Amino acid sequence: MSACSGIPRTWRRRAQPRRCSALSWMPHGSMRKRSEMPRPICHRWEPRKRNRLLVATVDDRDAMLRRTLLLATAVMLLTQQVFAGPWLKSFTAAQKIAKEHNELIFVDLFADWCGWCHKMEQEVFPSEVFQKATNNKVLLRLNTEDAGEGTKVAQQFGVSTLPTFLLLTPEGTIAGTIRGYFPANEFVRALNDTENSYNAFVKQVKEEPAITMDYKKRLELATAFRSRYALTESETRFKKLTTESGVPANVRDSAYYELALTQVLEKHFDESLKTIRKFATVQTKGEAYEKSRLLAGDIYVQQGNYKSALSEFRSFKANFPKSQYIANVDVVLPQLEQRVKQ
Repeated sequence: MSACSGIPRTWRRRAQPRRCSALSWMPHGSMRKRSEMPRPICHRWEPRKRNRLLVATVDDRDAMLRRTLLLATAVMLLTQQVFAGPWLKSFTAAQKIAKEHNELIFVDLFADWCGWCHKMEQEVFPSEVFQKATNNKVLLRLNTEDAGEGTKVAQQFGVSTLPTFLLLTPEGTIAGTIRGYFPANEFVRALNDTENSYNAFVKQVKEEPAITMDYKKRLELATAFRSRYALTESETRFKKLTTESGVPANVRDSAYYELALTQVLEKHFDESLKTIRKFATVQTKGEAYEKSRLLAGDIYVQQGNYKSALSEFRSFKANFPKSQYIANVDVVLPQLEQRVKQ
């Protein structure tokens, strides 16, 4: 089994494959052309010498016709690749081109062992419908296990299953995410829906001044920025909701928690703890506050400060005995107690 959504690994490197595999020798990092598809040579058929039929010589004109048809077919297959732009292997290079042309970046995140990733490469990427749909996008392929940009991008955007496809803005934020294998037509529909959703988000941002007094919509917009990993923009909007006068208490409390969570995603753990402590000066109850205390415990764990984490979770259990999150705390406490004893 593999990390590919529980799908068994269907491809691996073999020095001398015993069985015919269209994937066993595939080059990595660039899209294969149809003309480079491996031939089924593992089980080559050989005619027997006995009982063979004698076939009359074919007229030269027929042979020429056959060659012409074969050539025409080859040209058709190769023409399907013409529509696609070049697949880049560098995120930095892709981002530079995207900024120059104001285009979205289509990122194919793959791994050598992911059979469905190779199925996408073989069946979907060469299709004319896919190539037309991505004609105005920068194409980028990254190996999530290259210990380089591919690994970094996968970690940055929390990619844990393959295949995963990202639609990124020139600034490097997420316009959309597509997970899993789709046939060509279905995949393009998903890609179009994702881009339409992003366009609706862009329109919402442009109309932001009109929702100045609609604090709930402002909270939703700030959350939408974070979901697209536009963390700086998200943090700025959450901060305003925690400091402006007139913001309803429930929206303010949610903004405090969401702000602290955003700072954790930015790896600003100390800033997040400061936000949580500031939150405690204006609120001591409610779901948002309870989640903020649990988040504080999680931060201590990530920092390796198990003693403070243990103290935080014990305090939570004492102060909120009827909380819906008590079961979670009961699971964590024994593990932390064991850690502290070591």
